[in-house]
Amino acid sequence: MFQPWRFKLKEAETAAEQGRLEDAAKMLTSDDMPTYLPAKQLLADVAAKIAQRGAGKAKGGDLEGAWKDLDEAKRLSGQTSAWTSSQQVVGESALALLVALIKAGDHEGALVYLERLQRRDLPAQALIRLREVVRRVDSARKLAARGKFGEADEQLAAALALRGDLEFLKTQREQLRFRGERSRQLQEALHRALSATDFSETLKLADQLLELAPDNRVARDARRRAWAEVGARVGDSRGLQETQHWPGAVSGPDEVDAQPVPDSSRQPRFMLWIDAVGGYLVCLSDHVIIGQAHPGSRVEVPLQADISRRHAQIRREGEGYLVEPLGGAVKVDGKRIEGAALLSDGDEFELGDGVRLRFRRPHVLSASARLEIVSRHRTQPFVDGVILMAESCVLGPKWQNHVVCRDWSGDVVLYRREDQIYCRAMESLEIDGKLHDGRGKLGPNSRVVGSDFSLSLELLD
Repeated sequence: MFQPWRFKLKEAETAAEQGRLEDAAKMLTSDDMPTYLPAKQLLADVAAKIAQRGAGKAKGGDLEGAWKDLDEAKRLSGQTSAWTSSQQVVGESALALLVALIKAGDHEGALVYLERLQRRDLPAQALIRLREVVRRVDSARKLAARGKFGEADEQLAAALALRGDLEFLKTQREQLRFRGERSRQLQEALHRALSATDFSETLKLADQLLELAPDNRVARDARRRAWAEVGARVGDSRGLQETQHWPGAVSGPDEVDAQPVPDSSRQPRFMLWIDAVGGYLVCLSDHVIIGQAHPGSRVEVPLQADISRRHAQIRREGEGYLVEPLGGAVKVDGKRIEGAALLSDGDEFELGDGVRLRFRRPHVLSASARLEIVSRHRTQPFVDGVILMAESCVLGPKWQNHVVCRDWSGDVVLYRREDQIYCRAMESLEIDGKLHDGRGKLGPNSRVVGSDFSLSLELLD
């Protein structure tokens, strides 16, 4: 008489032949099937096929599916020779992906992926070396951004000592050395220009230097001094130190621009300098005029571009923003507008011929917005972005913040209250040398320092 388990064994064989490996495994592990030697042998064969399938998935880029297959094969039959062979293929593919993340500059993503790989049966030494490579390469990036190219080169040299087979590290080091030599030449020329009080040349050299090292403090300070000297409304820091009061609305005629500012008032603007992140122009007005940068310009966002002196305005009404042409053509998402048009998060608009900006409302709990310059044009002075500040401006590591500061551990909020600017964080703050318990009032040129961040304000008008 044919025994019942043999019927099930035959069904499992058919399922395995048809590629239904999960069905076969389920049959072979049910009831008392594992007690029969033919069933046990077939289960080992099914487990080997699942492991091999995982290796194939890894080669095709499906690492999640590959790890699941390996886990299932290990559960069914343990760490067999077939499993070990497939695990090596999957591990090599996973390490290749990790290297690709490092090469792409996604160091945060590489560290997160490393944490996941540590739970896998991979060579511990390989993971330790790659973790150190990530740390060294990211450190080199930050040092280079501050203009410390020599120290950055040492970090890349250490990374190469750990993984000399990574050709992209050699390329990065060559590029870093070129940037370092060019930066050295520019800094020497910058000091000569400053000594000669040639501020036009100083401005040009500082901008070139900041293209190589965006967080170079010497270049930033030189640029601010140059703009103050050549007529840009940057404000004199020495004068700002004498007061801690935010000025009221500016009134009076504009000698250059005949057209009055809306509401007959102009709220102050200020520069927000965030160390190791960048500089941002913060506009407090509900009406923000965008126009051509020129001596004596009174527009909120002056651009070095071939546009009208008062080309367009962005108007905040409640929770929404409108863009409206004033003295030149404006296109929203490629279509020219004649009157005010509502802006939505992600909309691009164009001023004149080729000056493109993107409107962002990243934070759902704040009515503030951000302008990004998409084209190669620059503001005067040069900034990394423009903040249209309503009630608050959120800085921190989250992608939805108004300014993303990837290396910060938490958010920092600037907010308005009764014509004053305040700062709030989930830790003690040092504001202008005085310690505050998580929040404090800021002056026009305040300096704020936390455990892992620092920023400065500089009043423009």
